[in-house]
Amino acid sequence: AVNGTKVYAGGNFTTIGGQARSRLAAIDISTGLATAWDPNANNYVSALAVGGSTVYAGGSFTQIGATPRNRLAAIRTDGTLVNWEPGANSDVYALALSGPTLYAGGYFTQIGATPRSYVAAIDTDASSEILPWNPSANSYVRALAVSGSTVYAAGGFSAIGGQERNRLAAVDLDAGFLAWNPNANGTVNALTMNAGTIYAGGAFTAIDGGTRNYLAAIDTDGGLL
Repeated sequence: AVNGTKVYAGGNFTTIGGQARSRLAAIDISTGLATAWDPNANNYVSALAVGGSTVYAGGSFTQIGATPRNRLAAIRTDGTLVNWEPGANSDVYALALSGPTLYAGGYFTQIGATPRSYVAAIDTDASSEILPWNPSANSYVRALAVSGSTVYAAGGFSAIGGQERNRLAAVDLDAGFLAWNPNANGTVNALTMNAGTIYAGGAFTAIDGGTRNYLAAIDTDGGLL
């Protein structure tokens, strides 16, 4: 995740940019060297999102530094830990930030004390409130992207919110599920978007009935290649 002159990186590494760093680091864009930012996660980090002076992390960790944080954490860019602790009961693989809301996807079935099947929306203020938005996928979510009032989800699911959607879906924050249904024939692990197009990567070989080996571009209006 890029913020100003720094790239924030998460993974399973223990050294990066010439420094010892446990699974989380900030790298100076001009030098490629690690900065002093060193949150120290105790297990791998799979997803990052940056908003202002806060870096949100998701993964398999249960501690940041010496402080318990179950698979979700918020760390200021000055290195201090934010008092934000929603807690997931299994791994978090995707994060997308939109205004004061953080969307999370993964293998979890509960955030805090609230049931949420593989995807959830969480308030980023100190309350860590789990928001009512609840699409409820039938299997894991590996990637998320947000555009306006639409959240795009990808993963290994075949249904979400009771609607048949093979590994790709679009959920409107107000009106429910959209007709967008590209129908991938294999797991989708990555999403990004630009100017009305969703770019997807994963283990698929076909989307929308057309051959696409592991990478595809899909129109956000009709779901067509």
